[in-house]
Amino acid sequence: MTVSLWLAGVSVRNTNELTNGIYLKDGIATKDHSLLYTQQLDQISDTLDNSSKQTLLISRLSKYHMDNRKDHGKEQEKFMKHLDGFFAKKIVCVRKNIFEYAMSWSIRKKSNVLNVYTQADREKTSLVKKVDEDFFLSKCQEYVDYKYWTEKHFANTTEVWYEDLVTDTDKVIGNLVGHIDVFKKHLGSEISRVLRNEYKFHSSLLSADKVIKLSRQEQKSLFLYKKTINNIVDDESINNCPIKNTTLRDKKDQIKNFEHCLDKFYSFARNHNWIDQSTATYDFWNKEHIC
Repeated sequence: MTVSLWLAGVSVRNTNELTNGIYLKDGIATKDHSLLYTQQLDQISDTLDNSSKQTLLISRLSKYHMDNRKDHGKEQEKFMKHLDGFFAKKIVCVRKNIFEYAMSWSIRKKSNVLNVYTQADREKTSLVKKVDEDFFLSKCQEYVDYKYWTEKHFANTTEVWYEDLVTDTDKVIGNLVGHIDVFKKHLGSEISRVLRNEYKFHSSLLSADKVIKLSRQEQKSLFLYKKTINNIVDDESINNCPIKNTTLRDKKDQIKNFEHCLDKFYSFARNHNWIDQSTATYDFWNKEHIC
């Protein structure tokens, strides 16, 4: 969203996670990871209120960060109410494949790589061959808790399926920000295709058997995308953009106890009749069931 708005000429800043460090820089709310959880929730609210209204803010609020902070219940309620009124649009990212969500987090936990930004990050995550099954189940439960948490605290939200966001990126982002075909105009290609080529390129570096050939236009679009991200980072409108790490098939090939986790997911899902179990083995990136 931030990249799309920036390309469209909108003054925008992405504060990333709100609860682990933001401050005013040149009158605009800006990320500061070094602050961690040292700020009171009221301080965070004040920073948002005092940020220049000429610059659009895009921020994230994660339940697990709120849980880790351990603020007093009344302070949390006040903060949530403030955010609900402060942000005109509130977007909730939901999953069609909760199994893959929990598996991704389990690989992150084992590798100590939260998001993949470089080839070195990818190489580190590729070394994970087995995940903690108890942690995997805890992430399944955390997703259920997250769903109830968003419904409790935020009204008039827009739900976005994560799987649609990564496979039909241009349409989803265009609908959210109101700027259509921005990526195609500036990059010469739809962003969904650019991101696929980025994934293929970095995947090929992990294996000598994988050789990819990009057309001249595809190479140009990928180069322009990378250059654009660097420009936005330099502008401090965003910290960075992660790289697509693994598909569901990649995870199946990589993780030795994949099937054990799948069986545990099915047992867990039976206690929540709203969870669609049929999507657990569907690879949305490759549009196929993997088992």
